[in-house]
Amino acid sequence: MTTDAVERWTPAWLALIRTHARLWDQVDAQMRRDSGLTMARYDVLMQLDMAGGRLGLSELAAQIVLSPSGLSKLLDRMEASELLRREPDPRDARSSFARITPRGRSVVRKARRSHHVWVQQAFGDALDDRDVADLTRIMERIGAQASTLAAGETIRS
Repeated sequence: MTTDAVERWTPAWLALIRTHARLWDQVDAQMRRDSGLTMARYDVLMQLDMAGGRLGLSELAAQIVLSPSGLSKLLDRMEASELLRREPDPRDARSSFARITPRGRSVVRKARRSHHVWVQQAFGDALDDRDVADLTRIMERIGAQASTLAAGETIRS
C-alpha cells in the first residue's frame, strides 16, 4: 500500500470515526433521557416492531449489533422488564422467537417519535436529497466490503 493511497482515504476514515463517536454518544444520551431505553434495547424493540411484532432469534441477531451471548443477556433483561417475551418455535425445538409485548410496543413507539425528531435535527437537516443518496450509496459499499472481510476474504497488503 502506497503512502498516496493511505493519504487519499485517511481523512475520510477519521471523519467517519469521529462523527460516529460523536453522534453515538449524543443519540444514546438522548434515548436514555427521553425514554429510559439504551440504544440496544431500542434497536431490538424497533426490529421487532418493524417486523410485525415477532422475529426468530437468529433473524434478530443478524439485524442488530451484538454478539449472540450479548443478545441473550439483553433479551433476558428485556423479558424481565416485560418489553418482550421469548416463545419456542413449534416447528423446531432448537429455535425460539422474540415477540414484542404491548408494553414494549408502546415504549418503542413513544421513543421513536422523540428519536426521529432528534435524528432529523442532527442528521436530516444537515443533508439534502443528493447528500442522502450519496451517503447511502457509499455506506452500502463500505458495508459490503466489511461483510466480505468478515466472511474471511483475504486482505491484500
